[in-house]
This record gives sequence, C-alpha cells and structure tokens, in this order.
Amino acid sequence: MSAVTATAAAWAEIEQVWARDGLITLTGTLQGAAPESGPWRLRLDPVPPEERPALRSRLHRRVWRARMSGRPGPGPYDVTVSDGRFETAVPVNDLVLPRPLRSGHWRPCLVGPDGSALRLGRHLGVPRRARAITFPGQRTTARGPRFRVRPYYTADNHLAIGSRRAS
Repeated sequence: MSAVTATAAAWAEIEQVWARDGLITLTGTLQGAAPESGPWRLRLDPVPPEERPALRSRLHRRVWRARMSGRPGPGPYDVTVSDGRFETAVPVNDLVLPRPLRSGHWRPCLVGPDGSALRLGRHLGVPRRARAITFPGQRTTARGPRFRVRPYYTADNHLAIGSRRAS
C-alpha cells in the first residue's frame, strides 16, 4: 500500500464504466480537485482480507499476506485529464492473481501530480448503487487458470474491481 492518503473533500466522480474487449474503461469528472497540469495516474490498491468480511479463514488471510504483501498492485495506468474530465483504462489481464489465491479486490484511485489520491465513486445522484447497478464480468486466461474480472460499486458508492478464479 502507498503512503498517499485519499482526500475526503475531493473525489473522482464516475460517469461511465465500460467492461468489454479485455478492458475496464472509466470516464468521469474531478470533484473538488483542481485538474493541475502534470501526469495523473490510476493506482489500484489491493483490499486486504481483514476488510472483506467474506474471508473468514485464517489460512486464507495468511496466504494472501504472504503472496500479496509488499507486492505492488497492478499499474499504475495513464489517465487523460482535460477540462476537469478524466478517462483511463485497465486491462483485465493485469488483474489475474498469483497462485494459490482464488479472489482479490482492488480500490482504484486517481493520483494527481502532487501525490494526492482521489477515490473513484458515484456519489451524485442515485444512492446505494451497489444494489442498483451490476457490471458484466470478463473472463481472462492470462497466466494460467481462467479468471472472471468485474467492476462493482461498494455499499458506500465507491468503485471497486473484483477478480475471482472461474470454476
């Protein structure tokens, strides 16, 4: 995990999420943040098992820590920013997990030129998007077993990306 902290007063408002053709494409606007000149990047932070209540197995948590701790998340990816709007894409092949892990989740953040991180979410408009919107999953066979990768909204309307080994 990076030492960069997300700012609560500013965020990246998602307008469109396209999950197709081996990419997850994200477009939206920067809210409460000045679109300074300089490179913006998309960073995917792995969500540790302690923050995922479905993972109750101590063995799974130990395996996750051994395989993922100290390992950077996928990316960073280039972000195009123009007039307060952003666009970026994540290849689903980059979200395949190392063996023996079966599933993983990532929190996408836009990192500005000054190092500040903005969480991606959909906070304007419909509340509880987690129940209202479902994105299609994409299958990938990069680096071994088949994985299904799918973006989703969390209970607090932030965007997350999940990857699960397909049976």
